[in-house]
Amino acid sequence: MARVSSSQIVVQARTWLGTRYHHQGRLKKSAAGPGGVDCIGLIVGVADELGLQDGAGNPLSRADETDYSMYPERGRLVGCIEKYLRPIPLDKMSEGDVLLFRTFKDPQHVALLSIYPTGGLGLIHCNSSAGRVVEQPLSDTWRRMLTHAYRFKNKQLQSLK
Repeated sequence: MARVSSSQIVVQARTWLGTRYHHQGRLKKSAAGPGGVDCIGLIVGVADELGLQDGAGNPLSRADETDYSMYPERGRLVGCIEKYLRPIPLDKMSEGDVLLFRTFKDPQHVALLSIYPTGGLGLIHCNSSAGRVVEQPLSDTWRRMLTHAYRFKNKQLQSLK
């Protein structure tokens, strides 16, 4: 299983910036069109482009589910993510990790942790409010909504600078 660095995950995720939001979408923007993806579709797409796999050596897209509502059922998203990614303590998260947020009652939004171009921590995620994949600072508001952190099983551990 190939090892992938934190920076490789972030560089690949940035190639999705501008891809439009589409619930249950899995298509990256291209010269042919704007694509369409949601927050979990971004994670699955980046993982597939980099050859990241689950613990059994399968591509994450093999287990991808697209039969979910915009407001995931209680515990479903956490349960699904924990099958394929390794939970880590919030104080141990590093660039390229997957973060889970509670935006309403239950956790229902995911993002990749980045080092924001102007410094500090950032998020790369498909934000339905923005209507596309964006990178923005990890603000105090996002930190208050943060519930879980996960690491791809074949990501090389690199500490934050």
